[in-house]
Formats: sequence, C-alpha cells, structure tokens
Amino acid sequence: MELFLSALLIFVLRVTDVSIGTIRTLFTVRGRKYVSASLAFFEAGVFIVALSRVMKDLGKPSNMLAYALGFAAGNFCGITIERWIGSGTILARIVAKNTLLRRARREQGLGVTLGQGEGWGGDVLILFVVAPRRREKELLKLIEQLEPAAFVTLDAVDHALGGYLSSARRMVGVRK
Repeated sequence: MELFLSALLIFVLRVTDVSIGTIRTLFTVRGRKYVSASLAFFEAGVFIVALSRVMKDLGKPSNMLAYALGFAAGNFCGITIERWIGSGTILARIVAKNTLLRRARREQGLGVTLGQGEGWGGDVLILFVVAPRRREKELLKLIEQLEPAAFVTLDAVDHALGGYLSSARRMVGVRK
C-alpha cells in the first residue's frame, strides 16, 4: 500500500508541476512576465517535492514510472486547462461569398475588416476578425451557420494596435 501511495503522490505532483509549467510557458510566449514568474515559483516548488520523493526511493521502478506518466499527463492537463482559460487573442481570416458574415460579426460585438478578393470560383470577400480566444468557438459556429463553405484560418495574435473595440464587450489582450 505504501508503494502505491508513494507512486500516486509522485504522479499527482508531476501532473501538477508540468501543468503549471505548460501554462507558464504559454503566458511567457504572450509576454505576461508577472504571471509567468509567479507560476514559475509554484512550478519549481512542486517539482522539487516530486523529485525529492523519487530520489528518496530511487530503486523503485513504480516511482520512476509514476514520474514519467505524471509528466505526460501534466502536458495534456496543462494544455486542456489553458484552452479552458482561453487567454489571448486570435485573428480569424475568413474567405467567403456571403455578406451576412460582416453584419453578423459586428452584431456580435466583433470588429471586422472587409476586403475584396478573387478565388478559384470567382469574387470573394476576405474578412479579418480580431477577437478574444475564448470566443473562438462562438465565432466558428457563427461562420458555420451563415456560410459552411467559407475558408477560415485562425492564428494567435501577439500584439494589436488600434482598430475597433466594442465598449459592450471589451476584448481582453488587445492593446489600443
């Protein structure tokens, strides 16, 4: 029983520290240095405890396996948590024929920049939408409803200046 509890503790500690580390890395990439530094402090503390538990009973394969499995599960959990938080901003590029998309985006409180283009099938509209990442699913659902044949790409936005910001739905992470 003690062997199992020791391995379980190592697994849980590892899932915790790697989850924190994954989220910390994503905040670091976005330039959120204070959040990143705070997370790094907790990540290091949990890591030290997990590693000391493995080193204490170095000859136990179950502890080493729990350590490795915790690392893998921590990556999965960290990405899942970060997606759930939905921090950051996205840029959606939408190539479509339907002008309803432009009006619908504005009705949803999202700024839209519209351009004309020519695709394989003729004239198209090119819409650029910068939005909070937490609204990504809402945006994609709206596009699917109004024009299922639209071509859409999404990218993370590191920094944005100017543009339309709805006073009713302030976009987090966009600097003006």
